[in-house]
Amino acid sequence: MNKQNHPSLADGFFISYFWSMRTFLSQVLEDVLENGSDPKGYCFVLPNKRSSLFLRQELRTRLRPNSFFPEILSIEEFMQSISGVRVIDNVALLFEFYSIYKDVVPKNESYSFESFSKWAPILLQDFNELDSAMAEAESILRYIYEAKRIENWEVGETDASNLVENYISFHKLIPEFYRLFQHRMNDSKSGYQGFVYKRACELIQEDAYKLKSRNHVFAGFNALSKSEELVIQYLLDQGNASIYWDDDAFYEKSEASAGEFIKNYRKRWPHYKNREFKWTDNKINTTKVIHLHGLPKNISQIKHAGEILKTLSDKGSLSDTALVLGNEKLLPALLNSLPPEVPEANITMGYELQNVSLSSFFESLFKVHLNLSARRNKGGYYYKDLQRVFGDPQIKKHCQSNPDFRDNWTRLLYKEKKLFISEKEIMELLRGPSPLTELFELLFQGWNAEINELLRKLCLITEWFRSENDPNRMETEILYRFNTIFKQLLNFNEKYAHINSLEALHEFYRQLLRMEKMSFQGEPLSGLQIMGLLESRVLDFENVVVTSVNEGFLPASRSDRSFIPLDIKFEKHLPTFREKEAIFSYHFFRLLHRAKNIYLVYNSVNDDFGSGEPSRFIKQLEIASKLGILDNVSFEKISIQPEPVRHPIELKNIRKTKEVLSKMHQIAKRGFSPTAFTTYIRNPLDYYKRYILGIKEVEKVEETMASNTFGTVVHNTLDLLYRPYLNKFLEPADIKGMLKQVDETVRSQWAEVYSSKAALTGKNYLSFEIAKKFISEFLTKERESLEQGMRIKILGLEEEITCQHQPSDLDFEVCLKGTIDRIDEVNGVLRIVDYKTGKVKPAEMKISNWEMLVRDDKYSKAFQVLMYAYVYLNNNSSGNMHAEKLSDLDALESGIISFKNLRSGFMKFNDQQLTKEILDNFVVQLDTLLSELFDSEMPFEEKELQTFQF
Repeated sequence: MNKQNHPSLADGFFISYFWSMRTFLSQVLEDVLENGSDPKGYCFVLPNKRSSLFLRQELRTRLRPNSFFPEILSIEEFMQSISGVRVIDNVALLFEFYSIYKDVVPKNESYSFESFSKWAPILLQDFNELDSAMAEAESILRYIYEAKRIENWEVGETDASNLVENYISFHKLIPEFYRLFQHRMNDSKSGYQGFVYKRACELIQEDAYKLKSRNHVFAGFNALSKSEELVIQYLLDQGNASIYWDDDAFYEKSEASAGEFIKNYRKRWPHYKNREFKWTDNKINTTKVIHLHGLPKNISQIKHAGEILKTLSDKGSLSDTALVLGNEKLLPALLNSLPPEVPEANITMGYELQNVSLSSFFESLFKVHLNLSARRNKGGYYYKDLQRVFGDPQIKKHCQSNPDFRDNWTRLLYKEKKLFISEKEIMELLRGPSPLTELFELLFQGWNAEINELLRKLCLITEWFRSENDPNRMETEILYRFNTIFKQLLNFNEKYAHINSLEALHEFYRQLLRMEKMSFQGEPLSGLQIMGLLESRVLDFENVVVTSVNEGFLPASRSDRSFIPLDIKFEKHLPTFREKEAIFSYHFFRLLHRAKNIYLVYNSVNDDFGSGEPSRFIKQLEIASKLGILDNVSFEKISIQPEPVRHPIELKNIRKTKEVLSKMHQIAKRGFSPTAFTTYIRNPLDYYKRYILGIKEVEKVEETMASNTFGTVVHNTLDLLYRPYLNKFLEPADIKGMLKQVDETVRSQWAEVYSSKAALTGKNYLSFEIAKKFISEFLTKERESLEQGMRIKILGLEEEITCQHQPSDLDFEVCLKGTIDRIDEVNGVLRIVDYKTGKVKPAEMKISNWEMLVRDDKYSKAFQVLMYAYVYLNNNSSGNMHAEKLSDLDALESGIISFKNLRSGFMKFNDQQLTKEILDNFVVQLDTLLSELFDSEMPFEEKELQTFQF
């Protein structure tokens, strides 16, 4: 910024500077004060408070120290000062409105506050709009009622349905709501913005507003409501006001809707019949560069905006740069994408409270208690609801640091399988003094109290969190905002008592979060300015970056939520979507007036719903350029496709170090099981993680019984039923006796293996019945076989077997081990039986290419039964009690019984009895596998398909 001396104005009262960029506000000040006027005699009125800060900054550069500043007001503050009525927030309006509603509507016909709060804000917005427009509100509202009555009238129908009658009756009451609300606001000297504006307009026209000895300066306006228009015109007519517009010739030449309002005022207002219009410039069509950058989706736009800021920073300071977010929800992503070259940034847009993490915590807390109410018969809080609360960042760190909590919570979920946890059990999670004790009492105790007491609890919860947080952290500011909301609700409910249920409180809380925004604190006049489009009014920047320049954002999508039909709005000249789009258009193009470098970043990818279309504003600029209207503007249009980061999948491999091989030798001494071998065949890396590193699978809460637990219940039940009949031939009567014990035995094993406290409902009940069905059908099939003359003797159940095996390529023995579900003798043939509760097909038990046995895990079941047979034949446990049956290998079979495929019966390997040749072929493949496992040069290499979760 170049500083130069300028002849003083008003007897040396001012010091003026030539700025590198002459802003609209600086132009206004120069014109207002060019005759040396005393600034304290002026009242500047601007569209918003944000622009007031920049005007003050302009004044500081012109006024000498200790000079008197003029009065600077936003238009809302100015209208309040005339009316003597203050604008109150939406929460207060809703509570006040519901009091009126209950006075008008009979108690048995009225909505609850929960339902009322869903539609009342729309009606209040209509009242606000009608008053701002100085419309004959009661007449229009009655007109709506008559229109609805005619709309639902049918010839020949004598009785309307209750629904239609209620609908029409409601519209009949709306004028009464409006009339009573007007009286209430008039008495309390407070109300919504439209009422304040209407009151100001009435008072100033009645000369009730005493004009002070000051000159009013209105600057930077575009679309005025009827009430604003009347007030400004009145002051202009009185001769003690002036108004400055930031108009541009581009609007007239391009016939853009952005200039509709100012063009209309210039034509209609009597003030301009004999006075100069200030000003219409030709600012857009000056030397500047407009960069049109198309990128796919939101995040790439935000990342690209960060790159643009980095480039601008390299060229100079960012103090004259604005980043305007078309989609304000992308603010968090932007803050995480700002480059280090942005040393400071000032955020002038509000951030919706519903998007902060603390809102999720309170949402989870409400859900915990609402779901408890819905599940009274379950006797406790649902564990998933509690997990969301305990997993919230606000209390997670405290829970993780408390060993009692961790151990007891794990026990409840994973050992006892508790899905519904009582209040007493929650408090017993903490067994000793802990900061969490006080919090848990607030979170879970006394939530059946009256609503005001619950609101006090919520205030105390926020205060607890504030006491546990660093006071300098942003979270503390957020907590303070939530604390204020709950206290505000408490104050209003103590006065009005409208909220009388937890459901109503939750619904109103959610609506409140959608309306409330959190303001950021910072240095408002330095560094990069991050803002929404509305915050940019009246302000000028040399560099402007705008993101999400797409339809639906700029301009915003049409959202005419109103009780006033569109045709009536047109007829009564009330604002519609057309006016709103014209307002957006002006704000957008005004940003371009004095900027030199403009970056318009948009989503270049259309989806099936039409989003992703570049904004019409971009099209208007392109068309204007082709027509020669913007002949001084340079355009640079590029479509950027970020190069995908191509990281080819690199399969991991783990070298077999001395330590790894030492661990392998330890495993060899303890014994390899069929599961260990098949894990290696499926994916060597999984084997390394599970058996070398000892990493277990992620423990999950078995809300419904897992398949492996289900299999254990079935296996254990069959073991208990058959064990009394070991080493004897079965009789049909034996099986009949077993069938009678199925229900009781399954139930006892369910309690032992799964949990005695787990609810036997839903999917668990189905699993319980399926287990009984599997076992009953198997026993029935076995009884039928016996009745047909089959001779069955049970020789072993859940029998653990081991043997020492000498691999052909290794100089040491390895231990092989396993547990055989059942060993029996059927018609003189020895069978090794493995139970499977899943479905197994006979094809899975057949193999033609022996090498595939240790290469493809789809043959894992065949590998398992062959290994059981080999280990059993070489069993070195306390004597081979069945040796007499092994003199002839043709009398041995090994296979699977699948409970989901009982009709296939006993599926033996390759559908034949085992032979020495078969076992020899198995040993060859087993030795190949063992040689590979102990080969120091062959790493544990990952396979592409991973099915094991760690």
